[in-house]
Amino acid sequence: MSVQDGALLRAISEDRALGSAMLFSHRHEYASPDFHVAIMDLWRCADEFVLIEAFREGAKTTLSEEFLCMEGCYGNFSYTVLFGETYAKACQKIEAIAYECKTNVKLKKLFGNPLAKKPIENKIWFSSGALVEAAGWEQEITGFKYLDRRPDRAYLDDVENLERVRSTEAVDATMRKLYSEVLPALDKTRRKVRITETPRAADCMVTRLRGNPDWLCASFPIANGDLDDPRTVSAWPSRYPMDWIRKERDRYERAGMLRQFQQEYLLSVDTSQTKPFTEEMLRSVDMAPAAWLPRYAIYDPARTATVSSSDRTGKVVVSRLGSKIIVHESGGHFWKPDEIRTDLFATWERHHCAEVGVEKNSLDDFLLQPIRYEMLRRGLVVSLRALQAPQDRDKDAFIMGLEPFFAAGDVLLVGGRGNNPQLVAEMLNFPGGRKDILNALAYAPRMFAGQPVYEDFGEANIGPSPQVALGQKITLAWHASQNEVVCAAVLRAGRHFTVSHDWAAAGPTLDCVRAIAANVKTAYPKGVFESYACAELHDAWQRVGLVPSLTAERFKPWRGEHTTLARGSLAEKIRSTIRERRLLTVSKDAPLTLNSLAGGYKYPLASGGKQAHEPEPGLSRLIAEALECAIAMMDRALDNDADVSGHFGLNAQGVRYRSALPSPRRT
Repeated sequence: MSVQDGALLRAISEDRALGSAMLFSHRHEYASPDFHVAIMDLWRCADEFVLIEAFREGAKTTLSEEFLCMEGCYGNFSYTVLFGETYAKACQKIEAIAYECKTNVKLKKLFGNPLAKKPIENKIWFSSGALVEAAGWEQEITGFKYLDRRPDRAYLDDVENLERVRSTEAVDATMRKLYSEVLPALDKTRRKVRITETPRAADCMVTRLRGNPDWLCASFPIANGDLDDPRTVSAWPSRYPMDWIRKERDRYERAGMLRQFQQEYLLSVDTSQTKPFTEEMLRSVDMAPAAWLPRYAIYDPARTATVSSSDRTGKVVVSRLGSKIIVHESGGHFWKPDEIRTDLFATWERHHCAEVGVEKNSLDDFLLQPIRYEMLRRGLVVSLRALQAPQDRDKDAFIMGLEPFFAAGDVLLVGGRGNNPQLVAEMLNFPGGRKDILNALAYAPRMFAGQPVYEDFGEANIGPSPQVALGQKITLAWHASQNEVVCAAVLRAGRHFTVSHDWAAAGPTLDCVRAIAANVKTAYPKGVFESYACAELHDAWQRVGLVPSLTAERFKPWRGEHTTLARGSLAEKIRSTIRERRLLTVSKDAPLTLNSLAGGYKYPLASGGKQAHEPEPGLSRLIAEALECAIAMMDRALDNDADVSGHFGLNAQGVRYRSALPSPRRT
C-alpha cells in the first residue's frame, strides 16, 4: 500500500460521505445534497439507536448500501443483520452490496479483494472478517449467530408496509418484535441499530419512535417549508427542483392523494380525526333522480386569479331530495370576475336554476354589482343571494358541517367521480390542499333552508302541456316588482289547470312586458289571451306600472285576487286527483314555476330559528303569487252563485256578464 493509499484510507475512514462520493460516484447520477452528508454522519455516529426518516426516493437505501460496504471493508463491525420488509427485498440489498464488492475498481484498488469468499443469496463475507446477512421482517429473528459472535449491528430498511400499520394492534406487534426479538438478539456491549423509513401511517413505528428520547431521530423532507412559499428550498435541488415538487404536489392533489404526497415526500402524517371524508362516503348516481327538482348554483369566488398560489373559485350546482344533497355539477377554476359572471349566466340558463348564491365576503359590490348590471343588459332575471361567510368559525369548521351528510351517504354525485374529479379530490385531501369547492358545497343547507309553501308538490304534478287549438283561450298570470316582470301561461280544461310556459324579464316594466309579450305570441300564435294581474298592482299602478304597460300592449289585465288572500290557494289543486290527473300540473317548459312550487316559494327562517310571516322575496315568489291570484279569481268565476261569483253580474235581461266592480254586484 502506498503512502497516498494510506492517507486516502484514513480520510475515508474519518469521512464516510467523502468515501461515498469518491468510491461510488458511478451510482450518483445527480450531485449529492447536504442531507446525504448528514445521513452518512448519522450512520457513523456513536449513538446506539438512530432513526432516519427521508422522503421517498431520497436515496436513503442507496447510501446505507454504500456505508455497509465501506464498513465491511474496514471491518468496523463483526456481524450485521439487514432486515427488509420481506426476505426477497433484503436479499436485493445484499446483491447490490456484493455487486459493488466484485465490480468496483476503486474499491478493489483501495482495499484489495473486499470479499473473503463468494457471496450467497443472503450473506456476504468480507476479507476483514465482517459478515452481512439478510433477513425478512416476517422471519423469526431470535438465535442469530456467526461463529461465536452475536450480531453487533441491525439495519431495518422500510420494514413496515400497509398491512403492518393497518391497526394499533399491528403496530404493537412491530414494536414488540423490535424490542423482544431484535434488540435481545444483538451483542449488548457493541450493538447499534439503524432504521431508515418513510412513515406509512399516523400510527406506525416511525411516529412512535419520534417521541422516544432513547432514539436519535432525524427527518429529511423533500423541501424545508411551505411549497408555495418562494423562499422554500428543495432538499435535493439537482434532482428535485422546486418547480417539479410543486407540479408533483398538484398532480397528487388533483387525484385526491394530497395526504399521500405529504406523507411520502413531506413526512407529514394525519391522525384519523383529521380525515373526516373517506372513499367509503362517496355515493354516485348515473342520472339525476327527480330531474324536475329546483337547482341551486353556489359560487365561492377567489379574490385573486394567480394559478400558482391563489385559491380557486369554487362552484357547485345542487338540488335537494328529502335529506339528500344531489350534486349536478362542480368545479374549481382560476377565474377573473368577468369569467365568473359569464359562467354564472351560462349555468343559470343550462340548469334553469331557482337561485344563485354567491359568497360576498370582501366582494360585495366588486362582483355583485356587475352581475346585476349584466341582468339588465341581457334582460334576464337571476335570483341572486349574497351569502355571508360564518363569523363564528373558520373555513374548516364550516366545511365540517357536511360531515354528517357524507357519513350518512346523503351526498349524491351525478355522474360519479368522473364528472366531479376536483370535488372528490378536495374531499379526500381535506383538511389539506384547496377546499374551495367543498366550501361552496357547505352553503347548500343554507340555500335549502326554509319552509316550502307547497310541500305536497311532487312528481305527480309534472305533466305535458296539452295542445292549443285554434282560438283556445290562454290565461296569462302576470306579476311584477320594481324592476322584474313575470308571466305564466295557464291552460284550463274544466277543473284542471296546466302551467304550460313561463317567462321573466328584468329592466323597465314596459320593456319587460314588450319582450314577454313577443315570446307569448311566438309560443301561442293561434291562442286568444286573457290576462290577470294581482289586485295590488291594479291599486298601485303608479308605483309599479304593470297594468298600464299591459294595457298599452293590448293585454289589458283583469283584476286578480289579493296576494295575501290567495296565498296557499293552490294546495288543494296540487294534492287533489280527478280522472287520474292532479288538478294542477306544470309542464317542463315552465321551469320558473317548477322551481317555485317545488321549493323556491318558501317561508325563510327568521331570527331564533322561527318561521317568517312572509315568503322569501324573489323570482319564485313573484311567479307563485301570479298563479295564485289568477287561479283564485278563475275559481271564483266558476261558481254560479251570484253572491259569491266574484266580478260577475246580471244585466236587465238576466244575461250574466263580467263586471269591473271590485266586489260582487247584487241584483
